[in-house]
Amino acid sequence: MKVNLRRAATDGWIDTPDGRTHYIFGFADITGVPEKGLVNYRGKAELMAPPLALKAGVEYYVTLTNIGTPVRPDLDDPHTIHYHGFPNQIAIYDGVPEASAAVPVGRDFVYYYRPLDPGTYMYHCHHEPVEHIQMGMVGPLIVLPQDYNPAKPAYKTAYGYQTGTDYDREYYIFLNELDCVLHDLVATVQEPDWTEYRPTYWFINGRSYPDTTVTSPGGRLQSQPWPALIRANAGDRVLLRFMNLGFQQHAMELLGASLKVIGVDGMRPLGVNGEDLSYYKNIIYIAPGQSYDAIFTAPGAPGKYPATLPMYNRNLAKNTNGGAGPGGMVTEVQIFAPGTLPPQAKPNQP
Repeated sequence: MKVNLRRAATDGWIDTPDGRTHYIFGFADITGVPEKGLVNYRGKAELMAPPLALKAGVEYYVTLTNIGTPVRPDLDDPHTIHYHGFPNQIAIYDGVPEASAAVPVGRDFVYYYRPLDPGTYMYHCHHEPVEHIQMGMVGPLIVLPQDYNPAKPAYKTAYGYQTGTDYDREYYIFLNELDCVLHDLVATVQEPDWTEYRPTYWFINGRSYPDTTVTSPGGRLQSQPWPALIRANAGDRVLLRFMNLGFQQHAMELLGASLKVIGVDGMRPLGVNGEDLSYYKNIIYIAPGQSYDAIFTAPGAPGKYPATLPMYNRNLAKNTNGGAGPGGMVTEVQIFAPGTLPPQAKPNQP
């Protein structure tokens, strides 16, 4: 089986709850868009970047098209797609320009992948990575197991049938941060000094609280289309895919439920003889470039539905927007009575 996907590299703007806008670089999903329609995606980068959800054993051809940066037409930066932490078979498709190819403005490059190992990874541009990662060219890369089948509960899993990783609902928790001073310098054609990196905003899925809990599409969040509000029926097994593609470590805590870690950096914790070494955590302490898969069972709250559990960064300075709180890396888990919510059709669907 072969699947064709396409991403555009461009620029754009995002909003934060304090009323500010911030210039970004990023990706847009242009799969199936005719050539004459590509101009409509210039300046429409998204943060986080549109997820790449692949299935093990399937062949994928992912075309990267560099459609330029209309806010900064003087820039002629090439771009790449690098699968972070992902085992690539050949360097030419790895996206590191020193050993691969970078895509100049107006050109395409087709990456070939045949993923073999299920798990949670990330992708980003690897040209001038310090700048391009911070400017927003980052997104989730998910590899589903070869036997994944959401219509059969036993086969709706993170790592395959009978691995103990089955789940009812799935949510991406994609973490990064933003230094508004440096972004303003890039937007106004000034030279940023990335050694002076001091974040002023902290994001889950490209949003700061309270925008993390907004589920209505479009509006001022049209370039940040992925909410981070988690909803589940009591008793549901909920898979959280934590990913950190910022430059800081983060400590995410969910009050009221224990998190069972079933994967780290796209690998199950297994013993030398294949025994399951999954473990429970109250706090996911996640380094830059790292990913965690964790499952929790939504607790019951008879007579108190819907119940709300907070999830937040334990470093309270990161729960602010431009220095004012509450904001930043904060979201909610809403628990409903059993059977209230219909089955989830796609990740992060409320």
